[in-house]
Amino acid sequence: MNYTLPLILLLVTFSLKVNAQQTFTRQVGELHYDSARDDPEFKICDTLRVLEYYNTRSYYLDHKKEINNYLLEGFNTRPEWEDQSGYITVRFIINCKGETGCFRLFQLDSAYQPITFKKALADALHQLVETISGWEPAKLRGTPYDSYQYITFHLRKGKIISIAP
Repeated sequence: MNYTLPLILLLVTFSLKVNAQQTFTRQVGELHYDSARDDPEFKICDTLRVLEYYNTRSYYLDHKKEINNYLLEGFNTRPEWEDQSGYITVRFIINCKGETGCFRLFQLDSAYQPITFKKALADALHQLVETISGWEPAKLRGTPYDSYQYITFHLRKGKIISIAP
């Protein structure tokens, strides 16, 4: 039995932890807001309710084929990445207006151990995901909500062999 996808889902699940005194700009998931990399113009609509992608009808799943084609066509491997294998997950938020922000990378080797991929490779995948346009917000009973989304790239010898979810 292949446990790859359930393990990845378990590892990339994260939640927004806020209380009345905290704001979105201080913490996203378990990662602190980073003014050096996060767009200060990106705002979520409800700091107390950011839904997981699986709680609503997912735009990604509705358009998986088109998004995957965009990612595969936009990725250009390099010879210096031939020693790079494992998983790079790009996590981000789609706000209630369909805007994206707060991109975070999670990296594992092929044995599911934390790793740091070559910066140029990780940056290439991050930038590629960030350039996807036309996201629609998650909707629950017709109301748009902020939601988490992730895209995981399975890499072997510097080449994408699959994309999840």
